[in-house]
Amino acid sequence: MKRMISLPTVIAAGAVAMAGMALAETENAKEMTLFSEVQIDIQKALTVALEGVDGKIASIEFESEDGKAVYEAVAVAPDGSMTAILINANDGTVIAQRPYMADDDEEDDDNG
Repeated sequence: MKRMISLPTVIAAGAVAMAGMALAETENAKEMTLFSEVQIDIQKALTVALEGVDGKIASIEFESEDGKAVYEAVAVAPDGSMTAILINANDGTVIAQRPYMADDDEEDDDNG
């Protein structure tokens, strides 16, 4: 009897895992489509990010934020403080600038 209970549990877990993988693939495909349509390349986004901060850019990456194409840059100031800068990937404008939080990366990983 134990095997009968375990088998449906394993099947259900497998179905949930496959659904999660399919969702991740769909999100990746959406992000790649968004990326192929951007007007600003990462080098221009880097230049824009540097214009708005005193310090160096530690990282910059393309992301989909609420369905919009953006670059997120992380700047490190001479005093060690970190700032996250969100740049519109279509027109190069700074959308947001805020203190960088270590858990920002974890949230982004969950969103694609």
